[in-house]
Amino acid sequence: MEKPGDLTPAQLARAVRVGDLPGLMAALAPTIGEFVERVTAPLRARVLELEKGGGIRYEGVWQAARSYSRGAWVTFDGGVFHCNADSTREKPGTGPAWTLAIKSGVR
Repeated sequence: MEKPGDLTPAQLARAVRVGDLPGLMAALAPTIGEFVERVTAPLRARVLELEKGGGIRYEGVWQAARSYSRGAWVTFDGGVFHCNADSTREKPGTGPAWTLAIKSGVR
């Protein structure tokens, strides 16, 4: 079967026969594969970046003397916080360096 780009308007207008399907699929597969590769590249890059962190890094109860980096998880004042900053000594809940992920219950 001809490549899709090589077909004339008359050939494109005719009905596809069952016997033409294997050739049509073989002709279309590389184009579809290239498209899927291109549009999923950013997602695959992001997944690789996320996997570099090694999963959740729980670093225990927050300590003022320590510096924390992006991706760290700590407990503080009964809640669980995620570090958003490249590096911080800021107390969780006092600024943009931390995001409250799990709120403590009523005491």
